[in-house]
Amino acid sequence: MKVKDIMEPIKNWLTPEMSVREAIHVMQRTKRGHGLSVNGIVVLDGAMNLVGIVSTKDILRIIIPSHVFFEERHSDFLWDSIRKEKSAIAESTKVSKIMTEDVRVISAEESLLRCADMLLTEQIRRLPVKRDDGKVVGVVYLRDVYNALTRLLLD
Repeated sequence: MKVKDIMEPIKNWLTPEMSVREAIHVMQRTKRGHGLSVNGIVVLDGAMNLVGIVSTKDILRIIIPSHVFFEERHSDFLWDSIRKEKSAIAESTKVSKIMTEDVRVISAEESLLRCADMLLTEQIRRLPVKRDDGKVVGVVYLRDVYNALTRLLLD
């Protein structure tokens, strides 16, 4: 079995010029096969070349107030007190500022075992999938690799 057999084709992507606010909207409306929103999405330039990837963790890092990590009690934290500030940050911050640029990729023709090895070794949850010409055609997710390999094991 190969990566192309289980990858999810690219439906939506971000651009480096998008605001984080726009990125949030794109990620919320981009659904995986199981119906849930994606937790990470590729960033493509105008020529459709891969330039980065953004995850929900990247977005959370800019919207969670830094002092929250240092306080012991959060029960008295009021989101309303910082909502306007964080909303402005999400509107003014570009995807290029939060994306991971050093993105690992895998060939559509690569085996699932090699893919699993990369995901585990690199400790990542998703890999953009490229064709031979270098264009991104999909994303393969750790969960899908797990499901495919355990299905083969149990059948």
